[in-house]
Amino acid sequence: MRTAQGDEPVSVLDRIIAIVEAVRECGGCASVTELAFATGIPKSTASRTVAELVRRGYLERTDAGVVIGLRLFELGARASTPRRLGVAALPVLAELFNATGEHLNVAVQDGRDMLSVISVRGRLRPAPSRAGVRVPAATTALGKAFLAFTSDESAARAITDGLDSRGRSRLERELEHVRSCAVAIDRCETFPGVVGVASPVLSPQLAPVAAISVAGPVRGMDTERMIPLVRHAALALTRRLALQAV
Repeated sequence: MRTAQGDEPVSVLDRIIAIVEAVRECGGCASVTELAFATGIPKSTASRTVAELVRRGYLERTDAGVVIGLRLFELGARASTPRRLGVAALPVLAELFNATGEHLNVAVQDGRDMLSVISVRGRLRPAPSRAGVRVPAATTALGKAFLAFTSDESAARAITDGLDSRGRSRLERELEHVRSCAVAIDRCETFPGVVGVASPVLSPQLAPVAAISVAGPVRGMDTERMIPLVRHAALALTRRLALQAV
């Protein structure tokens, strides 16, 4: 994304925007060398700018190159949901809402939090979360459903390092149970009076890519009824994402 005269973008903001746009225009993944060439920014300057954006979560480094990070996604989620996950999830959420009438969420893990990417408002007032909002992964059903199936040790440490030894042991025991049934429950741990039931959405390699949950008031929330409904929804979303990837 060079300037009209092919000059280097001058201000820091210009450079940041140029680099983010260049990542997008390169198909969502690019090397620092490619970004420097595309933007007209000296490679050393581009490398420093990318490093800072990675540190702040706006970009991420992968084996293939630099990609858009969750921080930018979090900002964008307030205006629109990520297309791939949104397209796959909406029919599933519609079916789940018709069956439950409760508050629904699809969320991804980011550091110690789960970031809601899609939210459907149910009978809870006020709603405990909405798209673009973070909730703590260590206590929410969403977070526990995701954490139980992740093999990413850094992601797990980001969540468990903030716990004391007793809290960590309790969470580890709970995660063992979640792995056996693929369903996690938040019994008013995160929001007073709110119960959540969640299940992981997995990749074809059985790595968690998201989690889906139902939340409702502790009085009137039939947890046992919700468990198979949420599990069915998670499996349906897993299948739909797999079909998109074909």
